[in-house]
Amino acid sequence: MVVVLENKDLYATIKEHGAELSSLRSKKTGYEYIWYGDAAYWSRQAPVLFPIVGKVKNGAYYVGKQKYHLGQHGFARDMDFTVVEKTKSKVILELLANEATKASYPFDFILQLTFELCVDGIKVSYTVKNPSASEIYFSIGGHPAFNVPITTNEKFDDYRVELLPTKKRKRIPLIDGLIKPAESFFDEGQITVQQETFKDDALIYALENKPTTVRLVSSSSNHGVSLTTEDAAFVGIWSPDKENSRFVCLEPWWGVADSADTTGDFTQKIAINKLAPTETFHKTYQIKIF
Repeated sequence: MVVVLENKDLYATIKEHGAELSSLRSKKTGYEYIWYGDAAYWSRQAPVLFPIVGKVKNGAYYVGKQKYHLGQHGFARDMDFTVVEKTKSKVILELLANEATKASYPFDFILQLTFELCVDGIKVSYTVKNPSASEIYFSIGGHPAFNVPITTNEKFDDYRVELLPTKKRKRIPLIDGLIKPAESFFDEGQITVQQETFKDDALIYALENKPTTVRLVSSSSNHGVSLTTEDAAFVGIWSPDKENSRFVCLEPWWGVADSADTTGDFTQKIAINKLAPTETFHKTYQIKIF
């Protein structure tokens, strides 16, 4: 099933399967900003990453002495969510822990995604609740893919990505799906969008939980999108290393892939989030079109 949202500026659609944003279209221009999904390149559009971001080393991790297996980016993107609240311009979708989730992730949780249209954009919120009597551990993030180019008279190479405010930022290498913090270096987060830009996988920047705007903009038309987060730990910037790719992902993360030297202890995972019993975790990011 698909949920349709609308305001005076925009139409949006969200799939109940995976709580995935599948369309964000301007009423004024008719431009579609979300990648349509094509298995030849990448069939997804804007998956939620939970309860991990990226990979765990060797596809496995430990909680205590118990070993669990979990695929890249976790399971939430492949599960059916339930609509718990809906208005014309807002929807809240929910996923609860169950027998299927506990086979690969032993914790109880309530996960809610809220999508709310605003002026020239959409706000996406993540809420994680701990209904249990024990601490829970998790990572979470977004993976929205944006059409590049947006208009028909542009090229992929016309676009660039900017991290604002402009300053030296730590960039963390991703090698075989694992990060190597010891090999980090600094640059100003000004990225030319070309196929070879992503030959080594995603570009990962540490945001240090500080307000950041990531802009994907055309030097030809000045059309583009921005993604703003107040406190994400990292942002990933990715497009498949394939000829004629036509999208770029801007990914706010509260968590990150395992480091290459991890012990596999999930409670000690780099940038892991911890919730005490009855506590709630709430984070947002906002997409603006221009």
